[in-house]
Amino acid sequence: MDVHPQVFRDTPAILVESIWWDARTDEVVWVDITAGTLHRGRMDGAVDGSDDRVTELPPPLSAVQPRAAGGYIAALGDRIVTLDDDGLIAETLAKLYHVHAGLRSNEAKVDPFGRFLVGSMNVTTGEPNAALYLLDDTGLRTLLGGFGVTNGFEWSDDGRTVYVTDTTVKTVYRARTGEDGRLGPLEPFLVGYDSDGLALDTDGRFWNGVNGGGRVLRWSPDGTVEDELSVPAPGVTSVAFGGPELTTLFVGTARENLTEADLVEAPLSGGIFRFDGLATGRPVNSYGRRSTSVPDPATDPATDRI
Repeated sequence: MDVHPQVFRDTPAILVESIWWDARTDEVVWVDITAGTLHRGRMDGAVDGSDDRVTELPPPLSAVQPRAAGGYIAALGDRIVTLDDDGLIAETLAKLYHVHAGLRSNEAKVDPFGRFLVGSMNVTTGEPNAALYLLDDTGLRTLLGGFGVTNGFEWSDDGRTVYVTDTTVKTVYRARTGEDGRLGPLEPFLVGYDSDGLALDTDGRFWNGVNGGGRVLRWSPDGTVEDELSVPAPGVTSVAFGGPELTTLFVGTARENLTEADLVEAPLSGGIFRFDGLATGRPVNSYGRRSTSVPDPATDPATDRI
């Protein structure tokens, strides 16, 4: 796809993640994991980020998502917290008991049932001992272990299929899920790329950031690569649709692990890019609020079948 991106933010961040559109405030929200900063910026804000709202939190800050009761829910290195409207920590909801000190939280999103799905990653040995957790009003549960780097979550509209990425094995899996959060068997779906962020548009197509590849792939609903977008930074991380009509694709990148020579070649690394008008995205889910697209189990008992 011969489309050139615009620079949305040239900050530059160490590791951009968790981009989403906050319709409550008309802002693009994202985090710099390593710096522990929450960023909120308007579509017409300064490219250098000088008029963005920035809140410093304890690093690493791997993800922030909207909360139906107001404010936000966030994943820190080993705990899940709520944030108030100013982005300050209000309450600790759960502790993540990693199997050793070399793990931290990573990607996190709210599913269509209003639950917080958060994964971890091994930042030391690279062994597959990271896990996938789910938080709801009953508490925190471990859904599945055996991951190297959990990443790139998405769901079907009815919430019955979840997509979860393990970057270390170059695979996006899909699995059946339901009302109680249980997962069916993982099935490889998108295979062969260092997949990071994942976004699903209203046509059922996947937009998939390739970390280290400087590109975003567009996949058909059956898992076939249809096209790709080039990004002038190798470390592509988060991808998400935003803007009032959800027609802008935002692509986050990282400077982490790049050498001085790499940064000379790709000086915009750590920035956020935008592509306009390629597709329409889906609104972000809010923690504690069930999506209207999810069937009611009282009227559709198949909802909870794996």
